[in-house]
Amino acid sequence: MTTAVDLCNLSLDQISARAVISGINPPSPPNNLAAQVASRTYQLQADAVFRAAHWNSARKQVKLTLLKAAIGTPENSSGALPQPPIPWRYEYAYPPDCLLVRFVIPRPNLPQGNAPVMTNVGLNYVPRIYTSLPFVPAIDTDANGNQVKVILTQACQAEAVYTARILDVDLWDSSLQNAVVGACAAWFCSPLNGDDKKKALAIQMAANLITAARVSDGNESITSSDSIPDWMVVRDAGSGWGGWAIPGGGYMGAWQGWSSPDGISY
Repeated sequence: MTTAVDLCNLSLDQISARAVISGINPPSPPNNLAAQVASRTYQLQADAVFRAAHWNSARKQVKLTLLKAAIGTPENSSGALPQPPIPWRYEYAYPPDCLLVRFVIPRPNLPQGNAPVMTNVGLNYVPRIYTSLPFVPAIDTDANGNQVKVILTQACQAEAVYTARILDVDLWDSSLQNAVVGACAAWFCSPLNGDDKKKALAIQMAANLITAARVSDGNESITSSDSIPDWMVVRDAGSGWGGWAIPGGGYMGAWQGWSSPDGISY
């Protein structure tokens, strides 16, 4: 069974720290510099690497919890419920384990009545949804005045597909584990040995491992040979929603670059 502590020890091996730790929350051994650095650094860098691609092993899809709805929507036809900021129709709670929202989709309307069963449509048929509706993460206040993170969107009965924080390291792909090891090693260098040459090598190693993990992960997922002409792609330039346009008119949140200790993103 692989744990976060195992990954931290591999990171220490990469930078020749000659240290072994037995815990990061709390740091163990107590008063051990390597354990303290790992405790401060590990989760931050693991989250950063998770945001650096749409990893298959971190993909999660859930029905969102509705918080507010615009006047005139089915959920707030009378205007008695709280309303989201203009021009959004709905406000949903941000999933607590979400690190990066990939896209937001409305729930499909299932066939009603006694429609005849066709040869190519089974009884468990669910309509396919090809697009994501525009969305944006934001901050709002709850009924008690506390600040909360929310998702603003036009999607009714929305579901979110997002990158989740997965604490069980054994559920990660091995290439993703290597990427997190490399990222932590790069950030361990300065506080543990102060060697700029080792740090530069560790940064390059981390960048290579993240790139390799992206390629490996992408090859394992659904691929498409469709090629969108440049003149069609630029139609969405400056659209204001951010992210990529999905063929068909939807939007997908772009992944983030991994920021290295020298200030360069990969």
